[in-house]
Amino acid sequence: MSIILHPLKIADQSKANQYMRATAQGGNTSLAHWAFPPHYVWKGVLEYYRSEVNGWWCLFAKHADGLFMPLPPQGPTLRVGTPTSGTLQDVLTQVMTFMDTTNSNTQTSRIENIPEELKDVIQPWGYSLTLSHSDYLYQTADLVQLKANVYKSQRAAYNRFSRAHRIRIVPYQMRDRDGCLALFYRWMHQKEDIAVPQVGAHADIARVKLQNAVSAHRVVLQEYRELGLTGRVVWVDGSIKAYAFGYPRSREVFCVLFEVADRGVLGLAQYLFREFCRDIQQYPFVNTMSDSGLPRVARTKHAYRPTQLVPNYIARRS
Repeated sequence: MSIILHPLKIADQSKANQYMRATAQGGNTSLAHWAFPPHYVWKGVLEYYRSEVNGWWCLFAKHADGLFMPLPPQGPTLRVGTPTSGTLQDVLTQVMTFMDTTNSNTQTSRIENIPEELKDVIQPWGYSLTLSHSDYLYQTADLVQLKANVYKSQRAAYNRFSRAHRIRIVPYQMRDRDGCLALFYRWMHQKEDIAVPQVGAHADIARVKLQNAVSAHRVVLQEYRELGLTGRVVWVDGSIKAYAFGYPRSREVFCVLFEVADRGVLGLAQYLFREFCRDIQQYPFVNTMSDSGLPRVARTKHAYRPTQLVPNYIARRS
């Protein structure tokens, strides 16, 4: 069977969500990338395609090295011990063969964002799984209350900022787009100006990620309604100084997609994160995605005491 690739469009979100809801094993994962928005927003950096293979919805992405799958096949079911689990095995065989045929280097052929429970299903089928960067999962109540002594520094920064400024946090609207985009460029340059010793050996990686993020933030600021994103904007002393966007992964987990806060305003980042979590506290857990292997980001995320580091695997043929 030949696999026909179709360019991914915003109109594909509804069908993608249907398949994700139908997926049994793996579908309850807290991994942030088991959703449509965190892939679609990077369409300016990667070429995304979708296909249906034997009733399974498959997402592909292409970069300079070749084709890979940023998400396992979705639906119709992944129950182990039933006839349909063999169907998943057949689909994996087909998509891996397709990628191997397309790519000049078969090491490029891979499936990302494999959750722990799905790892144990597919590994016996001849796949080698390596641990990638885990997602950070927190209890929302902890992030809102900041009660424990371990949150002393975050609480102090929040309080100092709150006392020193006139603050207004409001839902994002399209009229805020230009102001938020200007803030993003200012924030990007602030991060680029950080001395290399502070960033460490990962300085080049961090800066490339910043440059790549420009188009992703533009997509979010323009298409937030279509993507079903929740957005908040923080006005400080009459100017836009911070914004954040996220989306629900499930009824229990809300994922923070992007956070931008002017680094020249002390305590603003802590204020933004706490207030954003306060606005979505109907979700018991908050996922802030991975640290991308960047030590500075990892330190910040660990400082908020995650409840769990959600394992994330990459599958290749053995």
